[in-house]
Amino acid sequence: MKPELDGKLTASFLRSGRVVLNASNCAAVITGAGLLLGRPGAGRVWFAVSAVSWLAALYFGLRVAIDEGLFRALVEEPEESGRGLDEWLGSRGLGQPVRARSMEERSRGALRLWMRLLIAVGVQLAAMAAGLLLQAWRPDAG
Repeated sequence: MKPELDGKLTASFLRSGRVVLNASNCAAVITGAGLLLGRPGAGRVWFAVSAVSWLAALYFGLRVAIDEGLFRALVEEPEESGRGLDEWLGSRGLGQPVRARSMEERSRGALRLWMRLLIAVGVQLAAMAAGLLLQAWRPDAG
């Protein structure tokens, strides 16, 4: 595959991280309400798990957003930009000197990061759903 196409496709996937992070932020608001207003018990524990997962999602979302911008820049001149990017990151203490990487290697790394974002948000949403279900289920009511 041509490096330009690989970079464009990778940037497209990374761009979807914004939507995923927006969903995560919405879930965080619901989770916060559950923590503040929920009854004591297991439901609040799941809301806490959701809140911690949201922090992980924020971290991965920031990294994915940065990578998206970098991939858009790399698409213009993939070979030259890759070396220039590595030099720039190294000179600012943001990256370690590594061997030259191809666009395919960079793409695989960025997509792994994108998958970590999806996993963190999936865990967050599942924990929030568990918290909501446990708050709604009232075995003592009746």
